[in-house]
Formats: sequence, structure tokens, C-alpha cells
Amino acid sequence: MEKLYAIACVIGWGFFYCFAYLAVASVNDAAWMPTTYAIFAFAGFLVGMLCWVRLVSGKQPQLRHAPVRVYRAPAFSREV
Repeated sequence: MEKLYAIACVIGWGFFYCFAYLAVASVNDAAWMPTTYAIFAFAGFLVGMLCWVRLVSGKQPQLRHAPVRVYRAPAFSREV
């Protein structure tokens, strides 16, 4: 199921970027075209975001900690 969500996420974000660009860049088109492009872009945003949330839900972030009690030499040592 995760592969299906991942594919739908990529396709949804692709729709969002494609139609958002068309909505912004359509200057000389008919008056209804930017609105239609914006609706398709919003639908792509919803699909992409919902699939992304579905993919990452329940996964804990992995925090990386520095090793404990490890000697680290100073960056510059001035011995005169």
C-alpha cells in the first residue's frame, strides 16, 4: 500500500506544480482557464498532501546523538 501512496503522492504533486504554473502563466487565455487550472492545482495539492501525510503518519523521527564519553581533541592547540 505504501508504494501506491508514494506513486499517488508524486503524481499529485506533479499535477499541482503543472497546473499551478499554467494558472499563473496563462495570460492571454480565456477567462475560465486560469480558474480551471487553479482547481486542478488544488486537487493535486490535496492528493499529494494527503498521500504524504498517510506515508509519514506513525513514523518517529530518528534523532542522531553524539557519542557519549568520546575524547575530542581541541581544534587548535597552542603549545608554546
